[in-house]
This record gives sequence, C-alpha cells and structure tokens, in this order.
Amino acid sequence: MMSVFGGREQIFGKEELRLGEFDPSAEGFYRNVQTFPLSVKKRRSIRISIRSDVPIDVAVANEKGESVSYKQAVKEGSVGPVPTGDNKEMGLILGICPGDRATVSVEVWMEKP
Repeated sequence: MMSVFGGREQIFGKEELRLGEFDPSAEGFYRNVQTFPLSVKKRRSIRISIRSDVPIDVAVANEKGESVSYKQAVKEGSVGPVPTGDNKEMGLILGICPGDRATVSVEVWMEKP
C-alpha cells in the first residue's frame, strides 16, 4: 500500500508475533529466533517499528546474509532508516534470550531516502 503523500509503503504489516514459544520441531525446542523475508526496492530505506512486552533483539540482513542493522534490547521504538542499497530482498530477524517469551508487534515500511 503506497501513501500518496510521504512515499511510505508498508512491506510487513502490523503483525503480532510470539517469540520464545515451545516448539518440539525447533532446534532447542523453542522459537527464540524468527526470520522474515522482506521484498524491497533498490535505493530506498526501510524503517521498523517494534513494541514488545519484554526487550528483544532486532536485526536486518541484506541478500548476502550480512547484518546491515542491529539493535539490542528493544522494548518499544524503531530501527532505521536502513538503506536497501541494490538489494531486492532483505531479512528481518527477531530474537529473545532462551527461556524468555515475548509478544511483539512489528511493522516495516519502505520510503525514499
């Protein structure tokens, strides 16, 4: 969805997620780290809005799997702007310490720098 006035395009909807849930199919039996692919456009910036009931770590990776942004212990706030460079795909990584659980609200949007 593209905004007419600000050039803001939502690329990961306002989602409510659970981190740290028990999952017998996961390594270590808990989902402490979750990854989400992001389809982006070249030469834009992305911003991420986070709200969590406990602090979590947030990272953004490029197509090569390299971290291009990292923020530790985010409870409420934003990450970015993170330049997309020449990438068409990026990844959002959310993590929590083993044994902790969090309910996280996340929104990601792209805009012209």
